Amino acid sequence: MTKQSSDTLRDIVIGAAIGYCASRVMDLASGWYFEHQSEASRRREEEIASGGTLVLAGRWLAGTLGRDVSDEEAERIGWVIHRMLGVTYGTAAAALARAGVSPMRAGLATGATAFVLMDEGFMSAFVTPPPWAYLVESHVRGVVGHLAYGGAVGAMLAVARRLGAVRA
Repeated sequence: MTKQSSDTLRDIVIGAAIGYCASRVMDLASGWYFEHQSEASRRREEEIASGGTLVLAGRWLAGTLGRDVSDEEAERIGWVIHRMLGVTYGTAAAALARAGVSPMRAGLATGATAFVLMDEGFMSAFVTPPPWAYLVESHVRGVVGHLAYGGAVGAMLAVARRLGAVRA
């Protein structure tokens, strides 16, 4: 393995670890916001997306594979999807930082991209009801969560770069 390919592999692994950790930060921020959402907004979400997005995502993926799963199984599958996406976006942010984008910009860009592509795009098109079915507070929770994700990725990438773990 050449020096360049080992550096690339290291950057990918660090980006993946950062993405995983940032997805945990996102969960904390989203959970905090959910606790502060109005009862009407939470009730509306339960009416249109019973069990929540993770259950719907897990059920959707299982269904595409021809499987029928319980809510508990669907939620576990949804969590795996959520973490895998966090890892993927962390890796993308590390690649951006390696290409010369500032770590914070790379983190925030991937967080914003995840929100637009996944929450408001793919999920709305294939898994959940359309965006207009939700109250604004639900979208704000997504923005808060993805900003927290992006900020955490950016901060961790900046520290990793400062320590020399991720190349500029």
